[in-house]
Amino acid sequence: MSIITIEAIFDTTKEKVWEAITQPEIMKIWYFDIANFNLNIGNKFSFYEGGKKEYLHEGEVLKVEEDKLFQHTWLHPEQSKGSSIVTWKIDEVDGKSKVTLTHEGVESFADAGTNFTLANYEMGWNALVKTNLRNYLYGIKKIVFTQEIKAAAETVWNKMWDKKSYTEWTTPFCAGTYFTGEIELGSRIHFIAPSFEGMYSDVFYLIPNKLLIFKHIGMLKDLKELPIDAEAEKWTGSFETYKLNEEDGITTVTAEIDCVPEYINYMNEKFPLALQELKKISE
Repeated sequence: MSIITIEAIFDTTKEKVWEAITQPEIMKIWYFDIANFNLNIGNKFSFYEGGKKEYLHEGEVLKVEEDKLFQHTWLHPEQSKGSSIVTWKIDEVDGKSKVTLTHEGVESFADAGTNFTLANYEMGWNALVKTNLRNYLYGIKKIVFTQEIKAAAETVWNKMWDKKSYTEWTTPFCAGTYFTGEIELGSRIHFIAPSFEGMYSDVFYLIPNKLLIFKHIGMLKDLKELPIDAEAEKWTGSFETYKLNEEDGITTVTAEIDCVPEYINYMNEKFPLALQELKKISE
């Protein structure tokens, strides 16, 4: 039997982690909206991914040890006859909280098709535990900006990621900002200010002219990648997403940013200005 194991250590209390993984009002912030969820042994709950009513999930609470362990079944009754078990375990390590998630029995969903592979589950759980849960625990918010541009999506895309025009539309953040590296799946990108400081990120997902997701890794100084220190550990792995949707010659650009609390006001001020610059150079 294959077992997926995801581990992460958070600088917070076991009690806060426990609340995050067991209280429905908190779970829907970072996890899923599960209206009929409670911790009573034998409670059966269900939910869908996203807002499109796709991929019904069903589960039953098997075991509960407050602030320590929570276990439940995980089924996809509309796609598969299989059954699996998910276990959340919380331990205290040097004053921090270690979360260990295991998911066993995923291979029983082989009859559901290619969307239900072990690799897909592992990728999904990594994102949920190491990014979504981490973001909630550390107060990292997803902020969203949109801008309509009277131009084809391909035109807008080229203006966004051409290295010369990138420097133009990002001027509101910092005049002279530029990036090195290529916009290709898996590529390492350096976002650099004139001071030669900045951030390094990976191209996590890419559909040209439609979707680009950066996974931010760490900071730069003197054009060199710095190791992940305690401060960067709180946000490394966060995402910055750009979506382009063209209809009737108008492209809507949507930017979704995982933002640490101290930069939310700055982003709310500067990002709309940057997207207006993008509109100006694209139309």
